[in-house]
Amino acid sequence: MCVCACKPSYDSSLTDAQWAVIEPLLPERDPRRAGRPLKFPRRPVVDTVLYVLVSGCAWRLVPHGLAPWDVACRWFRAWTADGT
Repeated sequence: MCVCACKPSYDSSLTDAQWAVIEPLLPERDPRRAGRPLKFPRRPVVDTVLYVLVSGCAWRLVPHGLAPWDVACRWFRAWTADGT
């Protein structure tokens, strides 16, 4: 598991082995499309989505150690809409 002193680990957090399986399944960013680069890596976003789904908490109650709730919610909606 990816554990560092600066970020808390939650029961819903992905292990490195789980992330290795999930990462290739996420859609790649198209470099030809305009837009700003990603501000948050996808792994903390996935960890935040999993935290909300496992705990059942509201998006706005996500702990500060995870990705911002609005970023994770936006990615979750986009991935749900495109079938990811």
